[in-house]
Amino acid sequence: MMLSASGLALHAWWALRWDGLGIRKTSAQAGDELPDTCSVVVCCHNEAPRVAGFHEALHPALNHAAALGVHVQVVAVNHGSTDGTAEALEALRECAGWTVVHQSRTRPSKKEALEAGMAAATGQVVVVTDIDCTPLAPGWLEAMLRGASAQWDVCVGLSLPGRGAGWLHVLQQLEAERSAQKAVGAVVRGRPYLGFGRNMAFTREMWTRVGGMSKHAHVRSGDDDLWLQEAVTLGARVTTQTSAAAQTASSWPATWEGWRRQKTRHVSASSVYPMATLARLALPTVGTGLLAAGVVHNPSGTSVLCAGSALLLRAVTFGLFLHQAGRPSLRAWTLLLEPAVGLFRSWSWWKGATTDSTAWK
Repeated sequence: MMLSASGLALHAWWALRWDGLGIRKTSAQAGDELPDTCSVVVCCHNEAPRVAGFHEALHPALNHAAALGVHVQVVAVNHGSTDGTAEALEALRECAGWTVVHQSRTRPSKKEALEAGMAAATGQVVVVTDIDCTPLAPGWLEAMLRGASAQWDVCVGLSLPGRGAGWLHVLQQLEAERSAQKAVGAVVRGRPYLGFGRNMAFTREMWTRVGGMSKHAHVRSGDDDLWLQEAVTLGARVTTQTSAAAQTASSWPATWEGWRRQKTRHVSASSVYPMATLARLALPTVGTGLLAAGVVHNPSGTSVLCAGSALLLRAVTFGLFLHQAGRPSLRAWTLLLEPAVGLFRSWSWWKGATTDSTAWK
């Protein structure tokens, strides 16, 4: 009984504190000021087939920002591509006025590409994204930029998977939405630790204060997470946007092996998180272990009720978050598949611990 009660208490505390009951939908307010200048930085490695589509998808957001008086510079970094990416980007330099940077690839992560892009960026505020991401609304930049400098130094946006089919897509969608829920909850509670390089904004002043990526250049991944954590230690004011207008839709690996390689890279970043953060993130797992132990040790109606109540509470908070993010709240049922995602994550960790990971793209 004590094991089940303790597990339920842990899950209830997590739901109330971190998982969504205290989260409210956040969106840009019309009264929040916009910066005069902004740079959109996108890094590319062998992305020739995507360049034209990204340009077309970004155009409405650029026009919307221009209509509001924001001058937007697009900085595209060709990170050692061996296909036609360089030529595709040069064509956009000519016809669309993009700033194009060619950076040789000397290490597997995206960090040097991002730093090269930042060196060429001139905007007061920088929005980073990937070329396989699509803004969901023309007001994307407006939503990500309002209040910059005056109210925040870093804005954590969301980038969730676009349309797809099959169990691979279902699990990727669950992984992305749960990660987004954790990121937003941490920001709301004043403990930011998780950002998304597919959709994040920050002031140039904060980038300079942190010193770019220099302090974690040796880590294969974590360009966004580790940089955000360093910014927080320096007193960065962090906000988040959950409205659909501030989101991008992202493309995820189309194969299980591709997703495994992606997860392996991400694990390389989490391994250098602060111990306090890792301990906090382990609490739901501890709670689940206590609930399972309670059912096994004393398979009574009370222990089963505690386990069911914990699952229901987590599903409700997940559904509330999905609603706030403009996603179908009834998809909260996929939370039942979270153990499968956990197993996949553990396998990815094991592969990363025993073999070298691939590059960021």
